[in-house]
Amino acid sequence: MLGTTKSLILITLTISSFLFTISEQYSNCSPINPMKITNCKKLITLGAEFGWNIHSNNQIDILFSIKISGDQRAKWLAWGVNPDPHRPKMVGTRAIIGISQPNGTLAVRKYNITSDTRLGCRLQPSQDFDDVIVKTMEGHVQADKYMSIFATLILPPDPAAYNISKLNHVWQVGFEADDVHLEPKMHSTALQNVDSTETLNLTSARGISIGHRRHHLRKMLALRLRPTSSDDYRKYWDMYHHFLGYALLAAISVNIFNGIAILKPDKTWLWAYIGVLSVFAFIALGMEIFTWAKFIFTSRKNRAPTAAVSADNNAEAPQAWQGPGPQSEGPGPQSEGPQANKTRIAN
Repeated sequence: MLGTTKSLILITLTISSFLFTISEQYSNCSPINPMKITNCKKLITLGAEFGWNIHSNNQIDILFSIKISGDQRAKWLAWGVNPDPHRPKMVGTRAIIGISQPNGTLAVRKYNITSDTRLGCRLQPSQDFDDVIVKTMEGHVQADKYMSIFATLILPPDPAAYNISKLNHVWQVGFEADDVHLEPKMHSTALQNVDSTETLNLTSARGISIGHRRHHLRKMLALRLRPTSSDDYRKYWDMYHHFLGYALLAAISVNIFNGIAILKPDKTWLWAYIGVLSVFAFIALGMEIFTWAKFIFTSRKNRAPTAAVSADNNAEAPQAWQGPGPQSEGPGPQSEGPQANKTRIAN
């Protein structure tokens, strides 16, 4: 019986993981395409997109974009390549970073990410990289939609460090920066920020990374760490927690029915069990109705004060903007108007 329960859980998790993967795989990429990029893919974290063109074995065009919104606007975005032969990582990355300016544009510069950066030292723009040549680099902002950086890179002829069939690339997003000195501040240490690395085959568009595996593992289970309420993975945890609870209850109920059938007791046991299940079902249904009713009532109650304040502001607005003529005719202290105040002062 235990095997039946395990099989039901595994099938449920597999189907859910497959649906999430499909929804990500076929999402459209950014419409910003100044370099006529022909290859594009969604990256695994931070809502980022990466596009590229291959001109030769060592020259590529890249386009890196993130979505932006009015509530949480990124201050800087970064993309870079890393020559580490084992795995992509932040330290050692040759990065291109765009920092948002007060006038709404992006200032794009080159940065060498060293171990000092991880220790919290200031990250300043670099003149040039020792190996990678950046021919062109620009930034683009589409208000309340996308923020993008694009560039043309010439990689050194060293297949062990830079290879378009297994290119180590790193990306990041931050919400604090010194736009005067073009200094990006430390980014968040949330799971998405930690997982923003990948080894990508530019010819097949297939990416492999430890972060990619961790990403899907946190999404088929989402149980190991129990994300906080502000974490992006919390919604997956809530869905699984709720769904698995009902799935386990159903599996347990079926398991008990099977046990009764095997033991073949008096029919009284079967009807007693059905009666107990019916009572529990009515209790669960009542609690669900109560929970939804409470949720709807709370939502309406929270909206009511906002609507009342808005109505009061609209009602008072005409009185707040009246010329000295009509205002001087009203009752109370306002009826005296500015002229009456001058008369009192003169007296």
